[in-house]
Order: sequence, then structure tokens, then C-alpha cells
Amino acid sequence: MRILRFGDRLPSSEECGCGFEHDRTLKEVIIGPLRELLEYVLEQEVEEPFAIFYDKVTYEVAGKFVQKILKGGGFFVKGPTYEEAEEKSQRVKGFKTIVGVGGGTVIDVAKYAAFKSGATFISIPTSPSHDGIASPTVSLFSGRKRISKRTRPPIISLIDPSILSNAPRFLKASGFGDLIAKIVSLKDWQLGRDELGEPYCKTAESFILKSLRLIVEALEIHDAFEKIERLAEGLVYSGVAMMLVGSSRPASGSEHLISHYLDMNLKRRVPHGIQCALGALPMALHHERYNENWWKGEYDWMKIKILMERAGIPLTLKDAEIPEDLMVQAMVEAWKIRPNRYTILHKRKLDPIEARKLLIDVQLI
Repeated sequence: MRILRFGDRLPSSEECGCGFEHDRTLKEVIIGPLRELLEYVLEQEVEEPFAIFYDKVTYEVAGKFVQKILKGGGFFVKGPTYEEAEEKSQRVKGFKTIVGVGGGTVIDVAKYAAFKSGATFISIPTSPSHDGIASPTVSLFSGRKRISKRTRPPIISLIDPSILSNAPRFLKASGFGDLIAKIVSLKDWQLGRDELGEPYCKTAESFILKSLRLIVEALEIHDAFEKIERLAEGLVYSGVAMMLVGSSRPASGSEHLISHYLDMNLKRRVPHGIQCALGALPMALHHERYNENWWKGEYDWMKIKILMERAGIPLTLKDAEIPEDLMVQAMVEAWKIRPNRYTILHKRKLDPIEARKLLIDVQLI
């Protein structure tokens, strides 16, 4: 069992000097076999009773076992909507600790319900599909629109690499894609700092850089267990960066806006991290052309493409089943989703011809 300790070991806002509040709710991330992790939780001062959230798949993967060991009440999550999260937040009154056992949908619904009900939150991911494992934000649908809201991060996250290793391949690819996208999101944040004087946190930046180093290493090794452990750790560090500044700003830029636009308009759902990686590819080239502060030799769009290929992410829109015209529309219109979150799409807006040319240049079409 390995423990990553955060909490008071993270620098305070005063020590960092960034002006952000530096939420330090997340105390520990514990990596090891699930039974040992749950026994560890029961030895801590975590209040009972427990409410265990899962869906029909994650109940079989781990939820049933977690419910048995923690002797908690069970709550079935139907879908990634605010209506579902609100309904659950009403039903969990009286429970002191909510445990989310699942992927992005279950963890975000459980996190929201814990925040609204005032309960403590613990996350147990069953797939390494995105960086919500330890972040303070949730991203859920309201109608056809996906909306991100700030809640509160878990106090503890329990990670069993053997469970994550058995997740479907496309969900692991999504996790890698969500972190590959940070190559772009960090530069979008720096663009806001440099051109608009936006607040910036070097401590949060350091955690995003750790995430990037971990996934580059992970995609160069062959041991499946070690690969998945590094991916999970990278997702945690990205969540910590968001926790420190109280928003998704360090980890969500122009590529995430494109993903949100696709969410609202695609007839079928493509995993979040895969959409983000596909958005990051043309945005990287757009940065290279119009951002003097782009990476100096470390990353370019070709490097992103190599990482995507190693991660098993589709390298064309056709393979990802995303219509070309919709992707062009996303690149032209997505900046309007968050007009005040300055990115390369806000600095240098695209017309349809330019957007299609970018997609051709990075070989997505």
C-alpha cells in the first residue's frame, strides 16, 4: 500500500503567494488492494454511516464489495445529470460520508450530493477515464448542455490499480487523453496571465507538469500495472491543481471548450478525454502559430499525436465517429461557451475555412 499525502503538506496560499485560496481538503490518496484500502479507511476518523454510490456496472466491479465492508446504504446512479445529482443529494440526508465507486458519472454525482448535503466525500475510481477523481469540480448535463460547477474534493481517494487495469481500453485511453490535453490547457492559462493579467499559481502549474511527466513516462513503459498506476497518479495531480485554485482553469482550456461543444451536439457520446485530446491536437498547432509562449521544444502537435497513438486514441475524426463539419463548427463557436475564459480560441478566433485547414494540417481529416 502506497500513500500520497496532501492536506497540510501542500503550501498555503500565503506560502505560494498566488492569491488563490489553496483548498487543502484532499488529505490522502492511497494506492493498493481494495480490501486493505477499505480497512485503512475504517481505522481513520471517518464518520459513519456510509452511502455508497455506484451504477449497474461498477456495482459488480467493486460497489457490492465496498458496501459489504463499509456496511453502507446503496444508491444506484442512473446518469450524469444535475437532476440525478439533486435527487440523490436529498436522499442521502442522514449519511455522514458518501463514497463514489465508479467512473466519471458516479464520482461526479456522488461528489455533488456530498457537497449539497454537507457529507464527507471519498472517491473510489473503477476506471481512469478523467481527472475528476480528486478535483473540486463536477461536470454534469442539464438538458443537452454540459455544465461544470465547483463543489468540494474528496478527503480521501482509494485507488486499486488491479481494478483500473481491468477497465475497458477506451476508458483508459480517455484518461490519457484528458492528461495529454493539459499540454494545451496550461498554455491557455498562461495566455490569460500574460495578456490579461489573470491570476496564476506556480504550485498548481507544478502539479500539471507532474501529470504531464507521468503520462509521458507511462506511455513509454510496457508493464500494464505500472502504466495504469502512473496514469492514475497523473489524474490525481491534475485534480490537486484544480483544488488549489478552486476551479478547472489549470486543466481546462480551448480543447475542453471544443469537447463541451461536441457534448452538446453529438448524437452519441464520445469519452470526454478522447474528445479533449482530439481538440488539443489542432489547438496545439494554433498555439504554435499565434502564441509566442508555446512550449520551447518540449511539446508540439506532432508530439501530441505520438502520445495519442501510444494511448490508443483515434487519430482521425472518422475513426472517432465525429463529423468533420461538427468539429469545424466546434472550433469556430466553442469560445462562446465561456467567453470570459481566455484561450487561444479567444485570442485568435477561427472562421470555418481556417478551422478546416487546421484539421487537415494535423491530419485529423
